[in-house]
Amino acid sequence: MKLVPCPSFGPGVDAAFGDLRRDIEKITAISSGVDEELDRWRLEISRNPSRAVESFALEISPEERRIEIEASDDLGAIYGIYEFSHQFLGIDPLWFWKEMEPLPLVSFSPESQRIESGLPEFRFRGLFVNDEDLLGRWRPSSGERFQDWPKRESVLSQSSTLLKDNYEARLLGYYTPVVESEAMEMIFEAILRLRGNLVIPASFIDVFNGAEAAVIRAAVQRGLYVSQHHVEPLGVSHFGYETWWSRQGQNPQFSYLSDPDSMRAAWRAYAEEWYRLAGNQVIWQLGLRGRGDRPLWDHDPAAAARAAELFRKAFDDQMEIIRKVDSRETPPVTVTLWFEVSRLIQDGDLRLPSNVIRVFADDDKTLEMKGDFHRTDRGGDLPFGCYVHLAVWGAGPHLVQGVSPDRIVRIANEIVGKGDTAYAIVNAANLREHVVGLGCWFEQLWRTRREAFENSLQDFVPEGAARYYREFFEVIPEFKTGWRLYDGRASGWILQLIRMHSSGEPLSADLQKEVVGDWRDAIGCILDESIARQNQLLDSMEDEKLTWKSRDRRFLEFNLITQLRILRGMCKCIRELSRETPDFPLARGALVEALKAMSESERGRWVNWYRGDLKVGVKALLKHLEDLESQRA
Repeated sequence: MKLVPCPSFGPGVDAAFGDLRRDIEKITAISSGVDEELDRWRLEISRNPSRAVESFALEISPEERRIEIEASDDLGAIYGIYEFSHQFLGIDPLWFWKEMEPLPLVSFSPESQRIESGLPEFRFRGLFVNDEDLLGRWRPSSGERFQDWPKRESVLSQSSTLLKDNYEARLLGYYTPVVESEAMEMIFEAILRLRGNLVIPASFIDVFNGAEAAVIRAAVQRGLYVSQHHVEPLGVSHFGYETWWSRQGQNPQFSYLSDPDSMRAAWRAYAEEWYRLAGNQVIWQLGLRGRGDRPLWDHDPAAAARAAELFRKAFDDQMEIIRKVDSRETPPVTVTLWFEVSRLIQDGDLRLPSNVIRVFADDDKTLEMKGDFHRTDRGGDLPFGCYVHLAVWGAGPHLVQGVSPDRIVRIANEIVGKGDTAYAIVNAANLREHVVGLGCWFEQLWRTRREAFENSLQDFVPEGAARYYREFFEVIPEFKTGWRLYDGRASGWILQLIRMHSSGEPLSADLQKEVVGDWRDAIGCILDESIARQNQLLDSMEDEKLTWKSRDRRFLEFNLITQLRILRGMCKCIRELSRETPDFPLARGALVEALKAMSESERGRWVNWYRGDLKVGVKALLKHLEDLESQRA
């Protein structure tokens, strides 16, 4: 096939053409005679300024052996190229992360037709690469982060006991590697194949670090908008603030209350660098959080009494910097309504500029939209958006998917029903575990086939696998309504139960609130039933997996069987540790089972995939349990 580029489009379209060439090579390598048919066709793109932004038309003309993609801008052209690849070559938008290569084509003889993309329901549609512990260590890093942070060595030199309780040490452990550049390219490609247009490419990114700046440049080259973590106003995390000032030979306090001038100087410097790297593809984030993802007053207690005043002044400062740095008439700006900002707005103590997109967040424990989403008056023309999680560290899914497509559709309908369609960002951690949810979520953002998946998984999973997925999501234990035992929360339970048996202290009150009635009885009843159902589902899949198509089998083995074995191992461990007289060898054996499942799935391109498991930390949990056994021996 002759691919005819158009010089009026940018490098993102060239990259999409490169992906299409790779797709065609895959098809011709596995399809007898199709290469000769494809060679007779011509694919060209053209610019039509009258078309709507990001839309495309894909026209097939068999008589002329011509495929034409018409778009008004780069993103529309990119989406059209990937649409052709998906619809006519059979390339799954998430092929890399699903490890699902295309099927052979019997022939290439499409009928005359014209496909109109329609318009997206949401203006900005993006992926937040957050809690990326696996991605950072899966392949050799493209660089290291925090190397110039002035407190780095003192934090890392603390004893191992202190490290367990030092959140900055944990952050250094989680986020030091810069995700390998090819892996990031595959993330950007996936977003664009799903018709997304935005990425927040990492947690705590510092654009004055060359390796991290390269990530921003690569995303922009692909045609994506870029934005910042909600704890990084104008790109400044507390790590970045202290590092930047250290490079200036100074060490001012990280406090907008006591030293606003130093904070403004850092904001200005970072905003200028972000705009230099990304230009008109930056979406700015306002904010005023404290160290890490914590309230301002967590490390600056005096700020609590003046919170509304400080936020108002900080937002004014940040907006002024944006106006001076960004040449656009109305630069896109967001505020994530997260914890204290949401409360201040709800109490009437904080008002935002009218053009700032107010981004509602879901609850990190229930994964349902928070109360402010339901209570806030949407009067006027104020823009609203959403931040949702398919993965969330602490209490939610991480190594094991947990948000079903049915639930995604329901939540998306709630968001669209409120009119909150200016912005949508989804957190999917390391991507590979959450591809089913990602496919569903991004379809909802465009909503071209809204009714097709109200009650179906068929668009997102291999043929015949929907019944397994439905049961998979049902066998995740629910301790009480809305509180499910995702793997992230299971890790916390295991660690606290180990500590309880080690120190003799009672289980924490916070965990006990997650169950109804006596926690031992409740856990026993719920987990016994869940584990039995998990066993049945695993047995059923193991018996039938040889009947699965070879193309699907590898994906389903990881996306269903491996993930369920991890969850079952953690559930069994909790069950044993929650007994009055726990069987420690059985608890240990359950974690060994989970680790074995992880190890057995590290094949092909996924060798070392779990090397970076620091957040759920199954291997670390096993070590804690072994230490407890030794202590009690």
